[in-house]
Amino acid sequence: MNKEFKKLVDRLPSLLEELVGSPLILWSNLENLPERGIYVFYEDGKPLYVGRTNRMKNRIKQHGWSSSKHNSAPFAFNLAKKIAEEKELDVSKPRAKLEEDPTFANLFSEAKARVSKMSVQVIEVNDPIIQTLFEVYAALALQTLEYNDFDTH
Repeated sequence: MNKEFKKLVDRLPSLLEELVGSPLILWSNLENLPERGIYVFYEDGKPLYVGRTNRMKNRIKQHGWSSSKHNSAPFAFNLAKKIAEEKELDVSKPRAKLEEDPTFANLFSEAKARVSKMSVQVIEVNDPIIQTLFEVYAALALQTLEYNDFDTH
């Protein structure tokens, strides 16, 4: 393994400890957050989604804004998509087309409202390479792959 890469990867477990040891913050009370880093959405004490950003407060809020679209609220979109699949609705259309479907649009709105009631944990991570690696590492470690698919959209 490349020595520089290994040095970065070796930092990930301690970052995870720091992240999960940080306080849970309500979506409605996002004051004094770091600007850059990793965030995790929790519902009923269970981690559901890991994200990374260089504009923490705004990015977390976007996931639950009623005006957010599929590209700015991918977590809510994936929550809605899972519910649609459970209802045996066709979710094979492209994301923008699903968003236009009235039934799916309603599920998406409900999912954004659901996200706005969740809590988050955050950790400051300024380096973009560490952010990238840690987002994937945290999603794997916290078992959030149900909503973190890392596919392009």
